[in-house]
Amino acid sequence: MQVSQLRDADRLARSGQGALVGRQVRMRGERWQVTSVRAYDSCELLTLLGIEPSNAGRVQRVLTPFEDVVPIDVRSPITPVCARRWWRVCRDLIANDGSSAMLWSARTARMELLPHQLEPALAIVSGLGTRVLLADEVGLGKTVQAGLVVAELQARGALTRVLVLTPAGLCAQWAAELGNRFQLCPAVLGMQEVKKRRARLPAGVNPWSTEPLVVASIDYVKRPEVLRAVTSCPWDLVVVDEAHGAAPGTERLAAATETCGLASYVLLLTATPHSGDARAFASLCAVGRRKDKLLVFRRTRAESGEIRERRVHHLPVQPTEDEQRMHAELAAFSRIARSDRPDPDHEVWLALVTLHKRALSSATALELSVLRRLNRHSQGSEDSLEQRRLPFQDRTYELDLSDDPPALAAILENPRQERKLLERVLARARIAARFETKLAALERLLRRLSEPVVVFTEYRDTLLHARSATVRDAPIVHGGLSQAERQIAIDRFCSGRASVLFATDAAGEGLNLHEASRVVINLELPWNPMRLEQRIGRVDRIGQRRRVHAFHLIAAGTNEARLLNRLRARVRLAETLVGAPNPLAPAASSTEASLEHFALTGADRETGGRPPATHLDDTSVPPPEIEVVRLQSEAAAEHARLVCARLIAAPAVNAKATSTWQSSRSDDGPLLLRSRRRRLRSIAGAGALIVQRSVFTDSTGRVVASRLVPLSIALSDQTPFPLSNPAVKSLLRELASRSPIFDAGFTDWAEQTERLHRAFWSCRISREQAIAQAFARVRVVPIQRGLFEQAAEQRWEADRERHAAIVEGVEERLLHGSRALVLRLLDPRPALVAVR
Repeated sequence: MQVSQLRDADRLARSGQGALVGRQVRMRGERWQVTSVRAYDSCELLTLLGIEPSNAGRVQRVLTPFEDVVPIDVRSPITPVCARRWWRVCRDLIANDGSSAMLWSARTARMELLPHQLEPALAIVSGLGTRVLLADEVGLGKTVQAGLVVAELQARGALTRVLVLTPAGLCAQWAAELGNRFQLCPAVLGMQEVKKRRARLPAGVNPWSTEPLVVASIDYVKRPEVLRAVTSCPWDLVVVDEAHGAAPGTERLAAATETCGLASYVLLLTATPHSGDARAFASLCAVGRRKDKLLVFRRTRAESGEIRERRVHHLPVQPTEDEQRMHAELAAFSRIARSDRPDPDHEVWLALVTLHKRALSSATALELSVLRRLNRHSQGSEDSLEQRRLPFQDRTYELDLSDDPPALAAILENPRQERKLLERVLARARIAARFETKLAALERLLRRLSEPVVVFTEYRDTLLHARSATVRDAPIVHGGLSQAERQIAIDRFCSGRASVLFATDAAGEGLNLHEASRVVINLELPWNPMRLEQRIGRVDRIGQRRRVHAFHLIAAGTNEARLLNRLRARVRLAETLVGAPNPLAPAASSTEASLEHFALTGADRETGGRPPATHLDDTSVPPPEIEVVRLQSEAAAEHARLVCARLIAAPAVNAKATSTWQSSRSDDGPLLLRSRRRRLRSIAGAGALIVQRSVFTDSTGRVVASRLVPLSIALSDQTPFPLSNPAVKSLLRELASRSPIFDAGFTDWAEQTERLHRAFWSCRISREQAIAQAFARVRVVPIQRGLFEQAAEQRWEADRERHAAIVEGVEERLLHGSRALVLRLLDPRPALVAVR
């Protein structure tokens, strides 16, 4: 650790370069306060906060020496102040007293202090790692924890640019949380906003490089042309919300892997990290990996202090004879298909699985799926797989087609035989759809429950049919609605104007419905058990004061009832590996592929044949390099400190101004109070009460740690103390003549601060070096220039510029990290003086 003893911290040059955090400057005729400094080879990036009435609260970012920034010397040797100001400063100093292990931004954040929510930020600032998986149970405040990490790293000067990737429906919610709780100013960038910025910006300027904090839809960012622009910008932190959606082989995973692989810090958020599929879990844990381990935080409600009990109800529904004949007809069709194609390809297997899942959802859903397949026969098109309907109307990338009617491949080799068999299945489905026992059970359950209810289903067809059969005017949310349309439906339910909300999994992620309801009804069991946990988690969240009830409607005597036991096995595996919750409570592992095989054949994969080659066992997957972290004692101690700090410190009107004030007091003269309080006068006696402050600062002048020592000294002058210039000068000479006093805990405090500061930045630098090494091996292969290949040449030039920008960004971050390692200890100085 490079520690230099400084007797004078005034390094602010007249040009504005070398500016210290917290100092006041004049720029463009107005006064500002420096809140952040990012040093480069030939310039510095200053973040300024307005402190005059004309610019109060406004944030400006400028480059020196290109911008004329003139320092203002506002220091004075000693300043007499009133009692109100003296005590306010005293409370703030006490609240900010401690080593670099404490959290700086949590005190002023608008959040309820819960110990478990402090652990991820504490782990990062302690240098335990740079990649974190927040895998707490649903509803324990992962968004708040991620926001605290962002605010904390930003307060320490470790962040300049942040990217939050989230499902489209949660972008506005993320922006609101970051703004309201942490006073951050995120920009939501979508297709329309990027288009507007491109029209305003000069040619060649990347719109993604113009904002320091960006929230964007991962489904928009995953587009190749968008991903290229996003990864061309340096990002200090990438947050991936609902990270379980980045499944193996998807464009979401490719986008998350590429963006996170370039970031200094990676934060993955999901309440359902493990669905019993080891491959999917290993893929998730590898996102952003640069030869480093992944810190995993997995806390249950009981561990977080939430003692509210959840009650799960399994409601077996006896199918009618018509429904049983429908399932039997579909099973017969599947047997013929398997005998016709003993080794079916993935498309055929997927088509059979889809038909069975639709049949378990509702007879109407099966009817519509078979009817669509028959229509393909009628059109004379026998393509192996229908082209998925493209959402040309989705210009904002807010739609989700995962609950859309699925496309089906040709199943049998003989089209005529397939059509004949499908017509028999269609006839049975139409008869069964006249009276569906699950919908009848749902209607009875809704009548008996005299409170708001959320009904979940996997498919949009089932959702629309269930609403028309039960509560026709109930609001619905599904993947085919825009964000504005979904919000209207949610507001109608949450305001009490509707007692039932129908939703699909595609639109249910991230919804906060705990204030409106405590009951969830599942029309069918999804074959991924963690989807059940996501559904129930919409109402089972922090802030829910009542017992949560979940109802699972299960078709008795069908594959759904038998699949229940297989789902329980998958849950047990997830519980073993990451402590996943059990949404199937009360009560060899099964993957989703094995569940599909069991649903089609009624036998285990080991005894009943194998599915296509795309469905592999998970036994060969090596365990990911993870470390499950618990910092309970550290979080409890920091929680207690923050509670006291909030009680002691003055209310913060502006959190940014409050956090920077601490830095501005690092080298100012002491404040003098002639006390009239009896107790303070008795402590001071015939002398003075002095609060001595020792401060560590980084190379930009930002306060890293602070330590206060109260002292009582005798003065040679008479009391009461006169507030005249000669008396003040005499007191100043008296204080200057005394040597600094180091208390017994000073050495331990200094060593802890140095150790933690080095660990924090060394961990960051190690990751930056790994990123630099990875890109040092990447070469943009030159192309053979041709006469008619201008497009290829332009792509090559764009790739070369992108690679150069990435390398330059990593080098700049490495330089910043090496400079941030420098730690300076200022001589202990009086911060406050009280006399009689």
